[in-house]
Amino acid sequence: MLRKRLIVATLLFGSLCGLSGLTGCVSHSETPEPTIPVLDESAVTRHMPPSIKDREGWAEDITAALRLIEREPTAERVCAVVAVIQQESGFQKDPVVANLPDIVRKGLEKKFEKLGILKTPAIYALLSGQAPGSKLTFAQRVDALKSERDLDRLFRDIAETYREKMPGTFAVASAMSVLLGKGALKDLNPVTTAGSMQVKVSFAKSVKGNSDLSDTAIREQLYTRAGGIRYGTARLIAYPAQYDDILYRFADYNAGLYTSRNAAFQAQLSDLTGEPLTLDGDLLAYGDDGEAKDFETESLRTLFSFGATQDISSWTIHRDAKKEKSEEFEETATWKELRAAWEKKNGRKAPYAQIPNVKLNSPKLSKTRSTSWFANSVKQHYQECRARD
Repeated sequence: MLRKRLIVATLLFGSLCGLSGLTGCVSHSETPEPTIPVLDESAVTRHMPPSIKDREGWAEDITAALRLIEREPTAERVCAVVAVIQQESGFQKDPVVANLPDIVRKGLEKKFEKLGILKTPAIYALLSGQAPGSKLTFAQRVDALKSERDLDRLFRDIAETYREKMPGTFAVASAMSVLLGKGALKDLNPVTTAGSMQVKVSFAKSVKGNSDLSDTAIREQLYTRAGGIRYGTARLIAYPAQYDDILYRFADYNAGLYTSRNAAFQAQLSDLTGEPLTLDGDLLAYGDDGEAKDFETESLRTLFSFGATQDISSWTIHRDAKKEKSEEFEETATWKELRAAWEKKNGRKAPYAQIPNVKLNSPKLSKTRSTSWFANSVKQHYQECRARD
């Protein structure tokens, strides 16, 4: 039923430019570009890793996801999606997480640590409850956790159970008021990405046609194979960028839209001003909800200093910086003036992209990683997929 809804849904994403195989852009040069072969479903199936189960089913869902964003299933696009699935879940629609019960309990302890001596009784009281109709307490369900979907559903049940009536203990009532505020139990849920491609729930919610869907409905879609691939494919491919290497698109998938492009912009800003900057691809600071904070970052302050030498007002720079997560940023005065100044100084064309310097910390990772590690790992899967061409 979900697949049927996916096929008839209409998604309108911006046209893609850059890598011809990914974007399908039209060239306006006099020499026509060679036609890129479109794969049928049997050819898509042959691009799947030979060891996975139901290769035909995965191929069918990848083909459908590409069609939904009005892209033909070329080898480059198919292998880009295959590579991310391989990296993020190993072709599991509901990824299993090792040592998940321990991870959850440590996460709760960290969340509640500001309560001091109330921490332990607050966690105990919170987990001693149970959802209506369930024979297991929340604590027992924590002990049985295996996958992200189990974890997600657990915390949704906790929020729903305590929505109308807070737990009847002083410890939990105090914890909730200090940590979350009234009605914010849902914020305890640590699951923000889900499915075989680990797509952010907030991104899936933002897709055209989903505004009326509940948070629960979006999450349950992500835990289906078709839904996880649908949103992951849109997240990976359905935005325009002039990248000359697919590596940058993989980096963006991990760190955020246009972070590779913006990291190059930051590097040029640092070179022009002599100010060392963290090349993380963000000129502004962002909250967990993805909204820009009213906070002056190091990059923004440095950009103001550059603007003062080019007669660009701070108001203009701040307005332009708000467009850094879109293609529109490339049409701003800030983008054009800085790149022109860098090219004048260095005597060559300003690089469009570079891998952002972003560290990855997660209880699911055995050690600290980086966006560079992620992008290169995915590209290796991509090259293996292309070798099956």
